[in-house]
Amino acid sequence: MNKLLPFLFVLGSIAFSQTYELNIHLKNDSTVTIALDEIQKIVFEDLTGIEAAEALPQAVKAFQLLQNYPNPFNPATTIAYQIPQTAKVNVSVFDISGKLIKELLNETQTEGQHQVTWDGTNLNHTRVASGIYIYTVKSNDVVLSKQMILVK
Repeated sequence: MNKLLPFLFVLGSIAFSQTYELNIHLKNDSTVTIALDEIQKIVFEDLTGIEAAEALPQAVKAFQLLQNYPNPFNPATTIAYQIPQTAKVNVSVFDISGKLIKELLNETQTEGQHQVTWDGTNLNHTRVASGIYIYTVKSNDVVLSKQMILVK
């Protein structure tokens, strides 16, 4: 498969009769030098092992809890986290005194990035007061927590 890579060379100093060259270092330790004004296009053939970074799966190496967004929030916020392997995960929200407000998730999840949304309600599905809340994510006996602010 041929891949054409467009090159844009901005040569602002051509008015001063400067020449620009492209040096290509080959596998056999030789170097080829070509004047840039001689290049019409560059084609790479039979490429192996090169992919767009977006196409590569991102390996999660550690259990990580991200900051909720938006923060401060009203009426809902998203809590995102990453787990490095399949595990039982628990996501809960507590008030500043440590009282459980709501358990958002308690299930086994596969490795990767996950997210859950909290709608600002308690266990009885009643809206809670404005204030600082703590969210925790527990996976494999490791608990991570962060603060978030609900404003009305």
